[in-house]
Amino acid sequence: MKKFLAMALALTMALSLAACGGSGSSSGSAAPAPAASGASSAAASTGTTFEKQTWKFACSATENTCWADMGRDFGQMVSDATGGAVTVEVYAADQLTAGNQTEGIQGAIDGTIELSAHSNIIYANFDQRLNVVSMPFLFDSYDDVDAKLTGEPGAAVGKVVEDLGLHLLGVGENGFRAITNSKRPIESLADMQGLKIRVAGCKVLNTAYGMWGANWSNANWSEVYTGLQTGTYDGQENPLPTADGASIQEVNKYCANWTGIYDCIFFTMNKDLYDSLSPELQQIVDECGAKAAENQRKLQREGVEQVMKKWTDAGVTITELSDAAVAEFKAATEPMYTDPEIVSLLTEDLINAFTA
Repeated sequence: MKKFLAMALALTMALSLAACGGSGSSSGSAAPAPAASGASSAAASTGTTFEKQTWKFACSATENTCWADMGRDFGQMVSDATGGAVTVEVYAADQLTAGNQTEGIQGAIDGTIELSAHSNIIYANFDQRLNVVSMPFLFDSYDDVDAKLTGEPGAAVGKVVEDLGLHLLGVGENGFRAITNSKRPIESLADMQGLKIRVAGCKVLNTAYGMWGANWSNANWSEVYTGLQTGTYDGQENPLPTADGASIQEVNKYCANWTGIYDCIFFTMNKDLYDSLSPELQQIVDECGAKAAENQRKLQREGVEQVMKKWTDAGVTITELSDAAVAEFKAATEPMYTDPEIVSLLTEDLINAFTA
């Protein structure tokens, strides 16, 4: 797996950028967000002349999110490092595949799309082992996330991604999936019992919410707001910026912000394209990809803080679980780590990589 460990170490470099969603570039535009200075300066200083190329970047989230900012950031840094030879066009909300996230990844595998940024849950449609990142309470903090995803566990899951025919440029963040509902605050395991919760379609999430006592169901995200309005669902679970983007606070007034389930974003390039690049250009895209992903993680976390303030001001009750409540939820799903079906799906090696 080319340069992954070096890329992972580069993710720890601290950078400061504007708040998530501040670029406002139009869909498909090559106009980038402001990039961090110094990216790939060593490669750029060689005086190499690069062939002109245009690469398409596809992501699940909408234009005004830090997912799209990651593509613009990457594009700006690569353009700077190649003297403008490489242009990156950002296609948010999977415009190139009519909104189909799975097809967005397939396009990157096939080479019809050069760059993909999608959640591990969507990548798991190609290899179920990638759901390991979303095992309950696998991470207990952002520091734990960074340590694991930039270390040996991240390298192990990165190898699974690359075996799909992709080159992993960086690991971004969808985040910890908060739970919202219209019935009551969730402060203990008992509060979850019987709640009708829309859950992202994933074996790991379905199993976890079942063990927590929720009456879970899967549905397309586009249907969730109406379902919450009509009472089809009491609540849903998603990272706060995603929920805020869909105005979930208008129909759910209770939110539990916790570390129960986490999603990452795999930022990838078509492997055949990557292998065709010169060593100098490979170095540039690796450095810029790692830096753009790290920037996006920072912006995502800033977005969570902004949403929490916005929602609190709008009358949403946001709870943080006590240590005792976290212990209850953990104990309820602890059997998943030895359940034969889950272990067979994710593999013992990958589970151990994250839990050892």
